[in-house]
Amino acid sequence: MLKLKLFMQQTVCMPLFFAFGYPRATDGELLIADQRRYFHRIGRIMDELRERYGEVELSVVNSWGMFALWDVLKLGITPRLPTWVLNGKKICEGVPDPKRLFEAIDSELSGALRQPGT
Repeated sequence: MLKLKLFMQQTVCMPLFFAFGYPRATDGELLIADQRRYFHRIGRIMDELRERYGEVELSVVNSWGMFALWDVLKLGITPRLPTWVLNGKKICEGVPDPKRLFEAIDSELSGALRQPGT
């Protein structure tokens, strides 16, 4: 089974940022609209991942949450961009073309197979 983590900003957190004036309301509206597009595109990517790799487990992690803080700092994740992580390594930022994501996954998986004990 392929296990991926997807770090992305959750819209549930947005009212807190508006209270402090960050991001500006127009930026926030754009972020929410972008996130809707992200979710639609991620759904299509998930369908293609299942077709290519069979069973896929995708954990969506709030990149602004305290439980993600260690990974955000360690991997250099930009909280405003969706970030794909496989085997503790950042493989893609944003919502990539599925072919680009598949290439990154294949290269990471082949690298893990060559290194015994990981």
